[in-house]
Amino acid sequence: MILLALLAFSWTPLEHSPRPSRRGAPLDRPFFVGEMQHIVPQGKLPFSPAETATPVLDSAQTRLYIGTRDGSVRCLFRGKTVWTFQIGGGILSTPLVEGETLYVAGGDGVVYALNRFTGGLRWRADIHEELTTQPTASEGRLFVMSSEQSVTALSLKDGKRLWKFHRDTPGGFTIRGDAQPKIARGSLFAAFADGTVAALQPDNGVARWTRQVSGTGDYLDVDAIEAPEADTRIYVASAKAGIVALDATSGEPAWTYALAGANHVLVEGARVVGGGRGELVGLDRATGMKLWTLQLGKDRYPTQPVAVGGMVIVALDRGPLFGVDLETGEARGAFDPGSGFSQPVFALPGVAYVLSNGGTLFSLGLLP
Repeated sequence: MILLALLAFSWTPLEHSPRPSRRGAPLDRPFFVGEMQHIVPQGKLPFSPAETATPVLDSAQTRLYIGTRDGSVRCLFRGKTVWTFQIGGGILSTPLVEGETLYVAGGDGVVYALNRFTGGLRWRADIHEELTTQPTASEGRLFVMSSEQSVTALSLKDGKRLWKFHRDTPGGFTIRGDAQPKIARGSLFAAFADGTVAALQPDNGVARWTRQVSGTGDYLDVDAIEAPEADTRIYVASAKAGIVALDATSGEPAWTYALAGANHVLVEGARVVGGGRGELVGLDRATGMKLWTLQLGKDRYPTQPVAVGGMVIVALDRGPLFGVDLETGEARGAFDPGSGFSQPVFALPGVAYVLSNGGTLFSLGLLP
């Protein structure tokens, strides 16, 4: 059912400093709701639910896969659920579509490889550690990150364990959250709660280099990595240090932008967008110089920002979803169905999908 204007929208811009000059009306509406569908049965919603696994669409754009905290993996084909697979724990991270297989990293510590057309189980691999990030695949291997600060490599074919790289959890306070391992320039880049970033050899897990980016003390976590394939740098978000650009070959820091509680980073064109406690910032990719700041409110954190069509789509965790102009940082309206959002959107030109904390799937039409 097409909803468009039938749903209530809140279009009050968030606090912004410095405030750019106001643009015309088209910028005030970055997206509209095209359809909505209750995915999680409303009677089974837990108290204060949070859905952190983003829906993912196959390359043909016909099947949408959704993992939810109730442990269900669902495949939607033309808006209808065609199969459901139940795991033994909650699904905290986005599934991965690779060829004809859907890989699901479960909060129960098990990786499930499913036939993405039928939902049939192809293999399962028990890591025995809570899995919190989307798997990464490359050259016949699947890499998964656990909340126990381990990166494990599995065979894509049969789930056989190939190697494991582990760092001990630091003493003191840490922040719950882990960085998805990223492949670029022949290395697997991983980050850990002790503030270490590592470049690993994908075939055997041996470190080419490690770099401590967070210093000492508490809250050293590095919870996000961006590793653009064509770039000579990688970019990480350290809760203690901020946004840090590192040389991909040596790990030497190129620049650091201090951002308290930094937990997300996005690289898009000449911009690096960082999210942290109370603000979203736009930085120059080459120098790390701040170009704009969007104030989010005291102790409010953003979800992972996603770029599409010159706009960044982001949410306040457990709050509204809104658009931000990538060049200026101007807020472009907000939408909250009541339960808020705790996940990034899955975006393509013209459309985005996102699941609310209340278990409702929204498809958004993106306006130019």
